[in-house]
Amino acid sequence: MTDFLDQKICDDFRNTINRTPIFMHDERYKSNFNLYCAIMDRVDDSIKYLNEHSESPKTESDFLVFIMYACMVLDAVNELQRNLKFKNTYDNSTDKDAYLYFKEICINQLELSADECPTDEQFFRYFRSLSMAHPFETNRVAFLRENKEIQYSPWVIANSRFSGTPLVGIRIYSSKSDDIKDLKFPFSILKGYIQSRFELMKLATASLAEIVNHQLDIWKSEKIPATLSPIDTLNAIRDMLIRRYEKPYPINDLISCMTIELSNSDNNDILEDYQEVIKSNIPAIRAAVENLDYETMYELTDSIYGVRPERMHEQAHYQLEKIYTYLTHGDHTWGIEQADAFSNEFASKWVTIKAHSMPDDEIIILTHIACYYEAMEQSKLS
Repeated sequence: MTDFLDQKICDDFRNTINRTPIFMHDERYKSNFNLYCAIMDRVDDSIKYLNEHSESPKTESDFLVFIMYACMVLDAVNELQRNLKFKNTYDNSTDKDAYLYFKEICINQLELSADECPTDEQFFRYFRSLSMAHPFETNRVAFLRENKEIQYSPWVIANSRFSGTPLVGIRIYSSKSDDIKDLKFPFSILKGYIQSRFELMKLATASLAEIVNHQLDIWKSEKIPATLSPIDTLNAIRDMLIRRYEKPYPINDLISCMTIELSNSDNNDILEDYQEVIKSNIPAIRAAVENLDYETMYELTDSIYGVRPERMHEQAHYQLEKIYTYLTHGDHTWGIEQADAFSNEFASKWVTIKAHSMPDDEIIILTHIACYYEAMEQSKLS
């Protein structure tokens, strides 16, 4: 059976929020980021419950819980509308779309004229007040306030039927009458109303997508001059990533390789060769970043600075992990010991690492260079 609330609507909302980091970091939008996160998580949980309990409730408790989750969905959509200012025809009390679900119920059971009928939104708030939000009384709606009437509800109605149709509702007492009234209507009408309001979340997603697309168009229009030097190009790429709230660490690594001053001249030739590899990839990296293709950027930078040989000695992965973590923070002495051990394996074919006397950043870069050239050699031999 098809779910009556479409999970894709919430998924699309979440994907739009996560499409760029602007809602988390941009000063214009970040004050609402936690609101959007709370809404998407609440709505996810709520529609899961509502879809799993979309058959007519068997007990009063089932019905009350159903209403509770429905209210979370509807309140979330209302909050998004207040926040994003999108318009819909249900808002206009003069539009027939505002009276699609409950008008006949109000005329036939609440004995209101067509002109007195509340909108579907107003009726649901009234029904919600009596069913759970104000469990004993309400005089909130206009058609009650005009007569100074207070209504009370001792319980909701579930598992009722008329001609085979599942009905739900509330029992109503009144301060103006001794009569007891049961307000009942098909469960399918309530579901239809909830579904119609939930689908307004599409308008929230469209509003957010407009913000995202506008920002992406601005970013795509930004270009880095091809005439810049390699190091200036890398600096410009890093600055572009920062403006877009993307992590610049892969470019920082390449900048470090391009600007490092070696303490041991034995490594000068291989460093210069490695720097040429970086230079040859800079145009492709620049193009990827300009086009917002960060996946390609990471692939390119990883193919230079993040590559590891397919075949390494037994402790190699452990040694590299400790070198990269402990030389920047942690047990520095142990990081140096692992760098010394690593330098005595395949690294010695490519670079000279003097772990106990070299600066930490130089050790780290030399291990990356050794891994790169060892991986290239293995690929040629395979």
